[in-house]
Amino acid sequence: MKKIFFLFIVLGSLNLIWAQNFNTKNNKNIPIVSVSIPPQAFFIEKIAGNTLKVNIILPSNTNEHHFEFKPSIMKKLEQSEIYFTIGLEFEKIFIDKFHHNFPNLEIINMQKNIKLLDFQDSHHGEQKDPHTWLDPILVQTMALNIYDALAQKYPENKNFYKENLNKFLAELDNLNLQISSKLENTKQKEFIVYHPSWAYFAKRYHLIQIPVEILGKEPKIKELKQLITFIKNKHIKTIFVQNGFPENAAKALARQCDAQIYVINHLSKDWEKELLNVSDALSKALK
Repeated sequence: MKKIFFLFIVLGSLNLIWAQNFNTKNNKNIPIVSVSIPPQAFFIEKIAGNTLKVNIILPSNTNEHHFEFKPSIMKKLEQSEIYFTIGLEFEKIFIDKFHHNFPNLEIINMQKNIKLLDFQDSHHGEQKDPHTWLDPILVQTMALNIYDALAQKYPENKNFYKENLNKFLAELDNLNLQISSKLENTKQKEFIVYHPSWAYFAKRYHLIQIPVEILGKEPKIKELKQLITFIKNKHIKTIFVQNGFPENAAKALARQCDAQIYVINHLSKDWEKELLNVSDALSKALK
């Protein structure tokens, strides 16, 4: 009896080792795709499930407008089969280099078929606002772009991707309804945010984004005084600040206006939860 029991233990251990080796081997064969920011990874994983590995170039709590590529990042890009862009400045600067250095890397614009808003930047003048990922309805268009690219690249998974796409589109509809419900009765429409990344969100939910940052820079004393007067006249008591950006001007405003600082993360990988949290905070702030 003891021998039989021991035999079962040995066989069980061998099976465990085989399974671990099998999974390790299979994991090495999973294709890699790259994205610029964490929310894009969230969208792709919703559709691709575990059929792909997603490499994120920029971590959360990063200023996506001031970024430099490192050799380790370039190595990950070299291993990727697709790179999904989303209109950030560094993408435009390096896109030709990607084409030259990685001829097998397919570059897909996730913002295809999305009408972009104008955006003022101190370094590049007027350009298009890339922060489309903060509007759930625009993300539906991104989801369709992701599906088209993945279905073409990996046709063996097309039906799986299609099923996941339909689920994700329904989830985005539901998210949009939740946010609309939270914000529909707000009396105050203007909200103060350090960096103007919430224009698409504000437009979708009939709000007005007032940025602290002026043309990519902290405001001058005259501009700061004007903003203080505006905040006091509107009785605004919350200033939204993104992780990874300077906070000096926002903190000065908060002191002058007896307002609180509320930290938000427009690059959060936990994208859906972050939008709901921001919606709750706005609902309280804009009563």
